[in-house]
Amino acid sequence: MVESSSVVYSVELKPHQHELGVEMVVRGPAAQGSVRLQIPTWVPGDYEFAPQARDLFDVRATCGVTGRELRVRRDGWQAFIVEEGAGDVRIAYTASAWGDDLSESAGLVDERFAVVLGARYLFTPAHLGACEVHYRLPADWHVHHPSGARRLGEQTAWEYPSYEILLDTPVVFGHFDTLRRDVRGTPFYFVFLDRGVGFAAESGRFADAVARAVEVFHGVFGSFPFEDYTFVLSLNPNNDWGLEHLTSTMCGLGPDVFVDEDQFNIGVRVCAHELFHAWNVRRCRPAPLGHLETHLVGGAFTEGLWVAEGFTRYYEFLACTRAGIYSASQFFSNLVGYFNHLTVQPAYRRVSGADSSYASYLNHAKYAGRVNNSIDYYDKGMLVAFAIDATLRTAGAGQSLDGAFRAFYERFVGFGPGHAGYTTQDVLAFFADLHRPLAPLIEAAVERPAGLETPSQLRALGFEVAVGPELALGLVFQGSITPSIYGVFDDSPAGAAGLAPGDVITAIDHHAFSPAALTWVGTHAAPVTLTVQRGHRSLSSTLSPAPRTRIQSLQWAGTAAQAVSIRAWLGPHSFDLAPGKAVDLGFYENFHGIEIVV
Repeated sequence: MVESSSVVYSVELKPHQHELGVEMVVRGPAAQGSVRLQIPTWVPGDYEFAPQARDLFDVRATCGVTGRELRVRRDGWQAFIVEEGAGDVRIAYTASAWGDDLSESAGLVDERFAVVLGARYLFTPAHLGACEVHYRLPADWHVHHPSGARRLGEQTAWEYPSYEILLDTPVVFGHFDTLRRDVRGTPFYFVFLDRGVGFAAESGRFADAVARAVEVFHGVFGSFPFEDYTFVLSLNPNNDWGLEHLTSTMCGLGPDVFVDEDQFNIGVRVCAHELFHAWNVRRCRPAPLGHLETHLVGGAFTEGLWVAEGFTRYYEFLACTRAGIYSASQFFSNLVGYFNHLTVQPAYRRVSGADSSYASYLNHAKYAGRVNNSIDYYDKGMLVAFAIDATLRTAGAGQSLDGAFRAFYERFVGFGPGHAGYTTQDVLAFFADLHRPLAPLIEAAVERPAGLETPSQLRALGFEVAVGPELALGLVFQGSITPSIYGVFDDSPAGAAGLAPGDVITAIDHHAFSPAALTWVGTHAAPVTLTVQRGHRSLSSTLSPAPRTRIQSLQWAGTAAQAVSIRAWLGPHSFDLAPGKAVDLGFYENFHGIEIVV
């Protein structure tokens, strides 16, 4: 009989030092000879490599058989080798657990609370199966542990089915507030790590609003794939979180979530987005994300994020509309905003949805040249999801994406060894079987650049859509118009004039810069001279705005039958469309930032 390996962690929380003291015992074949220990360079749901080994120090090892100290040497940037293991190796180290940049993927330790994830724990590739963690915490601290692990006899110890599940389970310790809402008999916990102004008055309403979105998702899938679910929530603006886990999520709400209704709604939407991932990506995954354990060091690259993230973004807005957070007009205004934002970029005509997904480690974070060479797969995938839903509802014999995606989930659910995950070809074949015209529609938008037919789909629903040219210089600003240029379309007048990201506009036609002045000259055909500061040089360029096509207006002109269909789609309480009524296109929200084109 072959002896099996085992891994047991003992983790001490050190609140005032913002550190974890970690002891790891490896026994069996995995502890023989040269024992390789690694820390993940990547965690599920994150789209970048993280230098998590930087926070580990004082790494020591001893032989559990003889008690002698074993040599530990670093191997690469995220691994260590312990020499001369004899079947029982004890490793001890300290992990600094503070810093905004890694808190989303690896947790943090504060004086009053801690969120602890397996990304702080070394693991051995020789044993990725079941493991135990025994937590040691201050006497007056409490614990909230999401479902998915088996609690051992003592109060603060759990057995995890695998290292991947340990990595996917944020455990909360310390002093925090917990609200509970039951939806269809399933508990949903809202664990607030910190409070903000309005917490006492508004936190219950917030939990109620999220619970309504939860109910929407139950309606789509018919059940919950977990025994309970936890929202780990922070109001600290430094905790810019939005990362899903198997039975939980960590979300940053911001300090004004209870005093600003727009921020309140955005917070509900963040929670809805991450919860939808419990089905779409945590359990139903694009290839090769089906088996993650072998990708924890090299990262997992997939061309399927347009489904994993794009469809989730679509349902985040759809669920919030059905839950009464947004109106029908806001829902469609937002779709137009995404379409105009995406299609105005030169990259839209150059990069496919599949390619942008596969390059996520390069393009997930914003960068200066992105508007010319990379699109956001969230945005493209959301509009593809809308295209599928609209097509099924108007030409698919009464079908919808709700039923289609539930069937898709049921066909491809599963992860771990033996589950590679679905491919783009699987997606095309599935939707072709459902409604044959969907295959070329998806293929055009996903496997090739451009390809979206959003205006036509809106017309089929009952809208009058005006598409036409609007003047622009080709300058891009992030969030608001400032003197500093964020991006430049390379096929625009600004691109031809040699303007570049980072240039600071100091004068407009020899007058002082103002946002209003730049907006005005960008929408009028006359030539304009822009003076910019680039490093130590002052440069001037004369250019004239040029037209770019976009949806300019949206007006409801549908029949009574079409109105009934949209009420059934978006929820009867959300329907605010009246014959001849123009939709205010001012509502557009994007987690990744609003880019303004002048």
